[in-house]
Amino acid sequence: MSLSLLPVDDRVSVSGQLDPEDMKEIAAAGFTAVVNNRPDGEAFFGQPKTADLRAAAEAAGLQFLDLPFSGPRATPDQVRALADLLASGDGRVLAFCKSGMRSALLWGAASLANGRSINEVLQGARKAGQELSGIADLMVGLAQAARR
Repeated sequence: MSLSLLPVDDRVSVSGQLDPEDMKEIAAAGFTAVVNNRPDGEAFFGQPKTADLRAAAEAAGLQFLDLPFSGPRATPDQVRALADLLASGDGRVLAFCKSGMRSALLWGAASLANGRSINEVLQGARKAGQELSGIADLMVGLAQAARR
């Protein structure tokens, strides 16, 4: 696989920007869902539109969840949506943004909402090359808000 998919746990990987052409390869690699954490129009060039990504993902048989946010500003509703997806089955999930950092943050908050410890989350993120210790309190707060 030419894509750089970085596992944060046994089911979830994070990645930088995906293209519509990547979706068949992602499905062939055993993923069942793709989560977009990048808003449309964030980059002037080279960023595919969410509608094109969704169409390609669904054509490849993948579930597509659109949860875009900028910087560390995920919402409790977005955390709850990912936590629900993760709790609802055992399929593999690929979340992407520009670098994988936002996707790791959202996965971390969703994992905390689903009962994982902060140490498990921080270790998983580090395994994928993402250092989240500086935003641990933010993730905990988002997880708590998502459980309400």
